[in-house]
Amino acid sequence: MTDMQTAYKVAATAVRQRFGEQHPEDLKILNNIGKDEVAVYSGSFDRVEDILNCLSVPVLMNPDAHKLEAKIIFVNCSGSYHQDLISQLARQVEASKWLVSSDWALGHLIAKAFPNTVQWTQRSTGDEVIAVEPSLNSLWSEVVVLGADPQWWLESSSHPIEVLNFEKVRIEAASHELLVRYNAPVVAVSFDWGKGHVFHVISHFWCKRSRTPTPRHQAPCTDFLKTGMKLSDEGVETVLHQAGINPYTLNFAQIQSAATSTELVAQLCVRAVKHHKSVALKL
Repeated sequence: MTDMQTAYKVAATAVRQRFGEQHPEDLKILNNIGKDEVAVYSGSFDRVEDILNCLSVPVLMNPDAHKLEAKIIFVNCSGSYHQDLISQLARQVEASKWLVSSDWALGHLIAKAFPNTVQWTQRSTGDEVIAVEPSLNSLWSEVVVLGADPQWWLESSSHPIEVLNFEKVRIEAASHELLVRYNAPVVAVSFDWGKGHVFHVISHFWCKRSRTPTPRHQAPCTDFLKTGMKLSDEGVETVLHQAGINPYTLNFAQIQSAATSTELVAQLCVRAVKHHKSVALKL
């Protein structure tokens, strides 16, 4: 098992512990997600299903898009998607579903299904790790450590994001490094569409590596569990025990990268379920 695979297992345990300590109702929702409520479409690269598996969230892989029961749909990065899938997903979001996608889905799916929102800049990144600055009240806002930005791995040839409609599209996170290198600072965006919602992120949810640009990032993983996840001392011990690691098995940067991605996936699942209940109550 690689360090990042270990980091994702620890991160899932930490996210569940954080929900339990700080948002017990969200943990209850996460625990009660049924086998048909989360759908994932395979891609050429990203594997968001691995994060969902770490979180013990049941996943329906590649279901018939015409008969979707899922409340939230994850679409992994790919170089192409069948036109029928694109059309059906657009229809499902219009009706109330949440759609979450990564990297190459930007131009190959999102821009086609939801015109005049976002598009690919036609440039590509290198294989690199960038610092990310989450927006105020973003899905990451509760796990940010001042002075130690989250590290987000960019797959070689990741697709930078251009926002076309700033009134409709919310920038969830940005990066000064992306701005300097590619004149495209956006890391993640979200927008409402019909009764549903769309969330897209550059690169992949499953990060293969991190970096340690500061002494803070080189510190033991427990530093992030305390300052980033804001877990109690007992909670930190619980995470270490359940994961079967010691504080020095992983560093701050590794658990931060994995937890940033895992927190996002968990939050999106919980919010999609809440949104679905809200829409159902209005019918």
